[in-house]
Amino acid sequence: MPGATARPGRAPADPYLRATFRGAWAHLPVLLVGSVAVTAASAAAVVAGDASPVLGAAVAVVAVSPTLAALVACCCDVATGDDVGVRDYGAAVRRVAAGAIGAALVPAVLAALTVVALVARAAGGGAWTLLPAGVGTTATVLASVAWIVLLPLRASCPEPSGPRAWLLALHLFARRPVPFVAAAVVGALGVAVSTGVSNGLFLLVPAPFALVLAAAFHTSPVREVLAARQPSTPDDTRPSS
Repeated sequence: MPGATARPGRAPADPYLRATFRGAWAHLPVLLVGSVAVTAASAAAVVAGDASPVLGAAVAVVAVSPTLAALVACCCDVATGDDVGVRDYGAAVRRVAAGAIGAALVPAVLAALTVVALVARAAGGGAWTLLPAGVGTTATVLASVAWIVLLPLRASCPEPSGPRAWLLALHLFARRPVPFVAAAVVGALGVAVSTGVSNGLFLLVPAPFALVLAAAFHTSPVREVLAARQPSTPDDTRPSS
């Protein structure tokens, strides 16, 4: 960063990382509201899943994905140094709901088809069932990886859309996977601890996951990639030191 003096042998801290975690405390109200919304939607999905796995998955797609995407969108604003409040979270839910549901449907449908293929294989299906099971598993993993990157991507970049957005998400993950994997690990560990120790701890999971994911996205080479592919780029204003 221009004007910053780094210690010998150490790279200067990324301004987006500093802005994200420095702004977490100041934006605690919106992070808390977003976490409550995600937790309530997740609880509804679990209750619905007890009645029917299909119903639980449907509630997760329709309720959890928009609330989580809106929280990630607010964290992306925090990463770029913008001020966001509780009202901004509500506006974000309305803005990203349709896109978030559509994006979540892709890995959900692929996972459902893969389960059908695996059940057919376990029930004594012929060798032909190996192909759909293998293809479905691979497609589900790739779609899930892309979906994680799409959460901040669609919140920060209106373009590209459709299949190009999914390809861009996979490209960004391939270019710099560690930060995105770190975000996934934070979320997975949080869920594991909350289910293994106390369900009440789940309230502490969504905000840290969203903050790490937003920081991972804004420290990725997204601007470099978009600049090379098309003239339309996201706001490149770096947060103040």
